[in-house]
Amino acid sequence: MRLLFASWLFLLASVCCLSPASADVGEIQSDASPTGAGVVTPLTLSQWVCPDEPGVLVGRVVLPSANGDAKAVGNAAIALRRYEGETIHGQTNEAGEFRVENVSSGVYSMTAKADGVFACCAMHVLDVEKVDGANFPNSVELSAANVDYTMVKTAIVRYVPPASNQLASALPDSHFDTLAKRVVSSEYFRVERINGGMKGVIMLAGTQENDLAAADLINVFIVKDGETVARSVTDEEGEFQVNDLPAGEYSLLAVGSAGVGLAGFELTEAAPLEDQPLGQTTEGDPSEQLVGLFGRHLQRRHCHSFQMQVAPCPEVIQCVDEIIVEEAPLVAGDCCGGEQMMDGCDCGCGAEGAIAADGSIVDPFAGGFGDPLGAGGYGGGGYGGGGGGYGGGGGGGFGGGGGLGALAGLAGIAGIIAATSDDDDDDYRPIVVPPPASPASP
Repeated sequence: MRLLFASWLFLLASVCCLSPASADVGEIQSDASPTGAGVVTPLTLSQWVCPDEPGVLVGRVVLPSANGDAKAVGNAAIALRRYEGETIHGQTNEAGEFRVENVSSGVYSMTAKADGVFACCAMHVLDVEKVDGANFPNSVELSAANVDYTMVKTAIVRYVPPASNQLASALPDSHFDTLAKRVVSSEYFRVERINGGMKGVIMLAGTQENDLAAADLINVFIVKDGETVARSVTDEEGEFQVNDLPAGEYSLLAVGSAGVGLAGFELTEAAPLEDQPLGQTTEGDPSEQLVGLFGRHLQRRHCHSFQMQVAPCPEVIQCVDEIIVEEAPLVAGDCCGGEQMMDGCDCGCGAEGAIAADGSIVDPFAGGFGDPLGAGGYGGGGYGGGGGGYGGGGGGGFGGGGGLGALAGLAGIAGIIAATSDDDDDDYRPIVVPPPASPASP
C-alpha cells in the first residue's frame, strides 16, 4: 500500500513539473477561450494599450513587410471614436508616429488612412490606475493593410446592417494580469501557415465577463495586390479557415454585423526566422524606413492563428465615414437639373444605380458572390425576396431583381443617413430599411 501511494505521489509530481514546460512559446494556458481550447494564442494585432500619460495615445502606423519587417506609414489620417462619443482625429508624421490627445479610457473604433493604405480595428485604452500593475504596452503599433479605402467603404455598404442595437463595448473590471497574457503578444503581424493555408478567430470588441467573446457570421476576405484571393465566414466560435494560401504578405478584411476589421499581416512557414533585433532603420526618407517599434519584434516568431477584435458598430461606420468621405457629391450634369440623385437616372445620362453622398455609384444589380468589391450583403428583390432568400433570386449579392436591398446597404453610411434626413431639402426622401441579412458564406 505504501509503495502504491508513493507511486501515485511521484506521478502527480511529474505531471505538475512537466505541464508548464509543455506550453508553446507565445501561448498561455487558459480554461476558457473563444475557441473552446485550453491553449490560447494572443492577439495578432496591437489592440490593448495602457498609456503612461493619461488621455494621450501614442504609437505608430506600420505596413507589415517580408521577413518580419514593417514599413512606417507617414502622413496617415487617424480617427478614433467610442460609443456615443465624438470622433477624435490625429495625423502621423513622416516616420509614421502619432500622438493623439483627449483619449480617455474606453473601447474605440480606430482607423488610419493614407494613400493606398487603410487600417481598422478595435482599440482598448486602459487606465494605468486600474490595471493592478498588469503588463500592457504603453503605445500602439497599428498594422495597416495595403488596401484602398474604397474596398472598406464598399464592404461596409454591403455587409454591415444599416442600424445597430448593440450595447456599448465594455472594458474588464478585474483579472487584468490574465487578460494581458491573453491579448499582448511579441509576435505581431506574423501568422503561421498551417496545412497549406491559415486559421483564425474573429472576436468582438471589449470583453464579456472579463474575457474575449467570439464574433460569429463575420465575412472574412483575404486580399493580395488589391484582389480577393480567398474568403471564409466565421462559425459560432468566431473561427475561420482558409485553404490553399501560399506564404506571403496579405491583408485581412473582416466585416459583419458585429463590426469591421482590416489589417495587414505576413503568412509565414512554421520555421521561425533567425533572432535579430529590428530597432535599426534604413537611411533616407523616414516614411521609407523599416521599423521595430518600441523594442518589440526582437524574436521574429509568429502567431499560430490570426486573431483580431473587430471595431464595434455603429462607431466604426461613423469613424470610417468621417475619415474617407472627401469627394464632392456627384451630380447629373446637364440632366435632371443638376441635382444630386439618390436613385438611378432614367434620362439616358448613364448614371445608373444608387449614388452615395460621397459621389460613388453603387449598382444594385452588380454581380459576383462574396467579394466586397463585387457583391454580397443584402439580397435582391427586397430583403429575403425575389424567390432567392438571402442573396437574391438568381444573382446573389445585390442581384436577383433589385428591390430595397441595395439601397438598404447604403443607409449604413452615416453620410447617406444625414443626406436622406435633411429637413431643409424636400427632394430627399428617407430610405426605409428592412432588417439586416446574415453574412454570405462561401
